[in-house]
Order: sequence, then C-alpha cells, then structure tokens
Amino acid sequence: MTIDTCTESLTSLVDIIDDPMIEARRLVPIVESDPGLTAALLKLCNSSMYNFQRRIGSPREALVLVGNLTFARLCFALSLEPVLRRGLPGYGLDLDGLWKHSLTTAYGAASLVRAMGQSELRDRAFTAGLLHDIGKLVLDPELDRLGPGSADVETEAEPGDYPDMFPDVGGLTVEQERRLTGYDHAEAGAALLESWDLPEQTVSAVRWHHEPEYAGAHESLAHALHVAEKVAGFAEDEMSDNISVDLWLAGTFDPDLVPLEPIRHLIDSVIAKRQNILALAAGPIC
Repeated sequence: MTIDTCTESLTSLVDIIDDPMIEARRLVPIVESDPGLTAALLKLCNSSMYNFQRRIGSPREALVLVGNLTFARLCFALSLEPVLRRGLPGYGLDLDGLWKHSLTTAYGAASLVRAMGQSELRDRAFTAGLLHDIGKLVLDPELDRLGPGSADVETEAEPGDYPDMFPDVGGLTVEQERRLTGYDHAEAGAALLESWDLPEQTVSAVRWHHEPEYAGAHESLAHALHVAEKVAGFAEDEMSDNISVDLWLAGTFDPDLVPLEPIRHLIDSVIAKRQNILALAAGPIC
C-alpha cells in the first residue's frame, strides 16, 4: 500500500521521528529547506494550541523551546498536509474535508491525553490524530471505481450498540468499507504506517481507533483517538447546534466505561477553538 505525493521532508522525517538521539543539526536543515513546512511550523507554534509567551520567529527557535524529539514529531505531522489535503471522491469528500477533520481530531486527542494526566503522549497523540484516517486515501480509488451508490450497503447493528448520530467522516461505516473493499480504513492505514516503519504505538492506535479495547498496551492512545474523532464529528456537523451535548454523550458513549466529564470539557474546547483549528487548515500551509 502506497500513497504518492509524499514530500522529501516527510520521507526524511520518517527515518528520524522517534530517534531519541536526534540532533538539531540534522533536524533544522530539513525544515529550513522546505519553505512550506517552515511556514506551517511557525503558524502552529504561534497558535492557541501552544500559547507560548512570545512569538516564535524561526524553526531553530521553535526547536529550542519544544526540544528535539517534539520538534521532529511536529514537523513530521505538518509535512503530512500535502498527503492529506486532497479530495476523496469515493467518500464524497471535498479537497479539505479529510484535512480539516484530521486536524480537529489531532487537536482533540492531544488535548484529551493532557487532560487525563498523560502529557508525555501529547505529541504522539497529535501525530496519530492526523494519521488516524489516512487509510481512506488507500481505499478511496476502489470506492470511487465502484461509483455512486456503492455505499448503500445494508449492515446490521450488534445488540447493545450505541447509535452513531454522526457517522465517520465520509459517511461510510467500517462495515461498509469491509464489504466493499475487503478492508476498513483503520486496517489499511495501519498497514501503510507499518510500511513507513512508524512506531508500534502509533500504528496500533490508528489500527484500533474504532475499537480501542483491542489495542493492548496502546489502548490509552487508541482510546484518545476514538473519543477525539467522535468529538470532531460532533463539532463538524451542522446539526450539532440543535442537539444537547448531554444527549449526544449519552447516545455515543457508555458512561459505565468512559468518564464523560473530560469529554464534555473537550467538546467545549474544540468548539471554542474550532475557528483557530480551521485557520491552521486554511492555506495552503505547506
């Protein structure tokens, strides 16, 4: 499974994203040689997502503030923009649909792990949030080939399932994807990321973001993606203004399994910062 339009910066960063010994002298030239990536990095660092006390004016200044490893992960995440910013006709998504959804999910996942006392996962959660639906790029050509109406596949709900008021971005369920292509986007995305030699934690979280209970040692990150994606779907849906948050929470999550109060706070945060998130998505930024 491959995806074209991977930039030289992305290819370089894949090789060093989790090297704990990565040196600034290797990192900074990669970013400085890519004007689009430099602009995207500075835009993110100067946004409300980070709230630094002063304005960041260069990649080297950003690296000093966040550290080498966080810097590498952020630059890798931002270099995904040319990959994720494309239309998905098989899913009925326009040019920016996947990119905006991925950014919103990334922000939500990073915010959630921090709120749950797992700040060490923030950068990994942001990256995994951007990557969580990348498998849709793999499946889209086949769905597009099948043509309009192919998504009208009957699927049966399992007993005890909670109704999904807001379907996954693109409107297809994972069951429909499997019926039509033999895979779902989580499986396809995990296979792609594994071929890129990304860390097992990221691959597993993407693979199981719809079923985090199967993620084993990486359930915490997979669960953050699962919740953040659903919150992103709620924030993105035009009808959400007319639906009670409490009603949506009760219909989406089992309160015996998931603490609802952190999710309620996350919804408030995502909605409050939605315009800032979309400003990051407006562009091009890379």
